[in-house]
Amino acid sequence: MIGFIGGGNMAEAIIKGLVSAGKKEIVVSDKNGQRLRYLKKQYGVKTLKANQDVVKASQLVVLAVKPQNMDDVLNEISPFIDSDKLVVSIAAGVGLEYLTGRLNSNRIIRVMPNTPAFVGEAMSVISGSEGVSKGDYQRVTDIFSRIGRVMVLPEEKMDAVTALSGSGPAFVAYFIESMTEAGVRMGLSHDEALELTLQTFLGTCQMLKEGVSYCDLKRMVTSPGGTTAEGLFAMEASGLKGIIKSAIEAATLRAAELSRR
Repeated sequence: MIGFIGGGNMAEAIIKGLVSAGKKEIVVSDKNGQRLRYLKKQYGVKTLKANQDVVKASQLVVLAVKPQNMDDVLNEISPFIDSDKLVVSIAAGVGLEYLTGRLNSNRIIRVMPNTPAFVGEAMSVISGSEGVSKGDYQRVTDIFSRIGRVMVLPEEKMDAVTALSGSGPAFVAYFIESMTEAGVRMGLSHDEALELTLQTFLGTCQMLKEGVSYCDLKRMVTSPGGTTAEGLFAMEASGLKGIIKSAIEAATLRAAELSRR
């Protein structure tokens, strides 16, 4: 049995992936009764009111609550956590040392998924405490591969992961918004500009995934004295690359600040 404490959007994305893969033994608790009724009707999961009851019923427990609510949840469930239970936390900024100390367990995995999980295209990064076995890693990898791709990294890289992958969808959306607005300014309708921009991003990402380097891709598109060369020059002159790097660095530093709380 897989138990979810918290039935919010990210938990729903994971549940949806599991159910679509044929997993039926899922139990969820949430303080919002209406939310529980929705999840039960939509996915056929079992629902319980008490977090402790979810822990008792599950071999793997997913902590899908907001970081500010984590203290209260850990107080509730810690007496019911033992070595037979694998705990997975998807709460941003809540570190393994804190979780292992509060739960008195060394079998805990921290996961950082991102919002493309809602369409099955997440990038999830997992880090485990010392007591996590290869089998535990495989089980969690299997779960999160239902909503996208999975990478295993040491926890010391999690702040950078949070900035690049966790915050990244907002940065990409900002860039797409900017290109779309520029297209409108140049005479395209909003729908035309958005479709052109989205397909350009999708196609470019696919080429990069298939092995074309970004340097080669730029050379393929850029002709001497042409439109692409002029546009790239304007980007370099404005310091755009430095701005992007600064944004990632700022987000990384903020992630580190939050994780120290």
